[in-house]
Amino acid sequence: MNDRDQIVSCLESSPIILRNLIKSVPESILKVKRIRNKWSAHEHACHLAEAQPMMISRFKRFRDEENITIQPYIPGKTTPAGELMEKNLEDSLNMFATLRTQLLSLIRNLDSSIWVKKISHPEYIEYNPYIFLRHILMHDYVHMYRIEELWLTTDEYLPM
Repeated sequence: MNDRDQIVSCLESSPIILRNLIKSVPESILKVKRIRNKWSAHEHACHLAEAQPMMISRFKRFRDEENITIQPYIPGKTTPAGELMEKNLEDSLNMFATLRTQLLSLIRNLDSSIWVKKISHPEYIEYNPYIFLRHILMHDYVHMYRIEELWLTTDEYLPM
């Protein structure tokens, strides 16, 4: 847990990295679903913005509540099919940056005792605010990797 400051620093950079990545992707392929039944680059980027309120909400619960049980987030059940494709990409990028700033402000102001608070999450054998913080970082990067993969990978090497 001694890497919390480094994780926060990386999370602070994610909106800039995402924006620059999206700028690199040709507009003609942003909404192309290159892998059947998977999201386009546009949808991955918009999802990052859409997930921020849930992350903020969880950290507020970590701060304010005891004996917390988290319900798993299951994409597709909470976001209807096709909804992300209809989002305005620029608005989503701006929203991601704004909400990420709010999330980081909340995180930076948490009491040190919060970080080791045990949280019940049926999806994981162990869960606490620190693990969730790290999950957010991995979540950012897995979606940004998918965007780059959809842009740069030739058809024969895309996972099918």
